[in-house]
Amino acid sequence: MFSVKGKDIAPAVVLALFLSLLVGCSRGGAEEKRAYPVLWYSGFKLPELLAEHVDVERRDQLSGLLSKNWYASIDVTKTRGEGEETFSNCEEYLQGVTPETRTVREHEMNAFVELGVMCRATELLRDADRSSISYIPEPILTDSSPDDFPSDLAFETSKTESEESRRDPEVKYWSDINEIRNVDVISPQVVDFYTTGGLQRLELVGRGDFDGDGVEDVLISSRDSVDGGSYQHLRLFVLSVDAEGDWRTIRSYQ
Repeated sequence: MFSVKGKDIAPAVVLALFLSLLVGCSRGGAEEKRAYPVLWYSGFKLPELLAEHVDVERRDQLSGLLSKNWYASIDVTKTRGEGEETFSNCEEYLQGVTPETRTVREHEMNAFVELGVMCRATELLRDADRSSISYIPEPILTDSSPDDFPSDLAFETSKTESEESRRDPEVKYWSDINEIRNVDVISPQVVDFYTTGGLQRLELVGRGDFDGDGVEDVLISSRDSVDGGSYQHLRLFVLSVDAEGDWRTIRSYQ
């Protein structure tokens, strides 16, 4: 028998207490090992689009990027304010942009879209949480991604066609809409997907918990272009995957 402050304790009880403490320590260590930090990749290009390039190494530096001036100011219309406005940084963009916002000069629209997407990415990465669980495979982007990723990633230049696809219950995956003719893996972070009449370059932008459920999500951009045409567009997706390997779209910016 063992005694604590004059009270006898059976060996079995002592053993149970010891095992309980041992399990508790083990669980604490495992939780620490399962902490996934917020990360960003080469697809996070806002630092390159600023008037003065800034090397971002720590997450606490992300917030400061939002107030730094872009490499050029852009005049826009159909903002939350009245008349024309000039956006010079991400703070102005995030406060004033609407789904109908357009550039005054048409040739600046592509640059404006890229700046806007990177502003959104910065905001998402700044506000993301560390993840405690991750089902994200490595590598994330592969030649089979069109068979795994949701149909939201499909490249459709027609709004009517896109709306019809979303209403079709048979359409679930990206490859249900686009026929992928060829895949060129540039790197683990950049993959080109050649569709009928177009090209989609998917690039990893970042990862973290973007919806607060503790599960790690991934931030991916899709740069779309048409063969032999001037059409170009950049989209941003927040994707998550579960333990069964099923991907879903949490949100998108198009």
